[in-house]
Amino acid sequence: MIARLRRLGLILRFFAARARVRIQPPPPRVPLAAWNAMFDRSRLPDLEKEKRQLEGFDIALFVALNDPRVIGQIVFEYGTLVNWVSSWAGLRVLDIGSGRSTLPNWMIAQGAKVVSFEFPEPVERRWAGKLGRLNDFLLGAARRRLRQVSGSMVELPFADQSFDLVTSLSVIEHLDTNLPDRSHVPYAEQRKRAACVLDEMVRVTRPGGLIYLTSECCHYGRATTDAWRSSYYYHEGPALSGAWPIEDVPEIFYDYLADRGCSLIGPIVLDPAWPGADAKATFRGPQFSAFSVLARRESAKP
Repeated sequence: MIARLRRLGLILRFFAARARVRIQPPPPRVPLAAWNAMFDRSRLPDLEKEKRQLEGFDIALFVALNDPRVIGQIVFEYGTLVNWVSSWAGLRVLDIGSGRSTLPNWMIAQGAKVVSFEFPEPVERRWAGKLGRLNDFLLGAARRRLRQVSGSMVELPFADQSFDLVTSLSVIEHLDTNLPDRSHVPYAEQRKRAACVLDEMVRVTRPGGLIYLTSECCHYGRATTDAWRSSYYYHEGPALSGAWPIEDVPEIFYDYLADRGCSLIGPIVLDPAWPGADAKATFRGPQFSAFSVLARRESAKP
């Protein structure tokens, strides 16, 4: 009975948000100070328009954007991208590691042509049961138009310059796990694989196209716990993982993309010396945060 009441309450809250999108004009767009930035809860009000645009689409997006356990991290990750893209009509989009996310379906509903790329044996399962069936109904034609391809993100099975936008949201940190055997990958190898993934993202993006990814970072020298520890993908390995050392993030991501012929959109707002335990900390703990990367491929040769 309690589970049914909770499910009913969730459905009612979602449809209220859906109705609000249609009845109440959304707030104006607030251009962000930086699209290459560290997560910061104090800046979430600037993404209210984007949150409103997304949360009324389907129940899965509503839950992700309003889940108090992740304290706005999904609003930051999804909203930053939506804040930059002025029109989705006709965009050829590749989303790497979609998992349970229905953001690709939302993109399709806005007029984009989207390919969802996933590992052949997905780790995260999509919604099931009554809520899953209701959500499939809400997705409608967008669900049917989503093209799904499987493989490894270190070797994408697509031709050069195939997409206008390539995205990967909270996926690349999972390079700490070898699939499908779920063994831990040493950090040096993680970095090599991250470089391969970025090379592939650049390769399949057309000149002038965009690359957008988000990931996690951590002060491992200070961190002692991780609220997400029980959800790590590997079976045996270090006590804390699933995030990039914050001091290495600029070199691994921002500098690497710049060296591969990409220009970063706007300034970089990330402090490797961040002390932790403030508005930039995510649900995982006081020494964990997240960051976004938005770059334009400028040259024809990666």
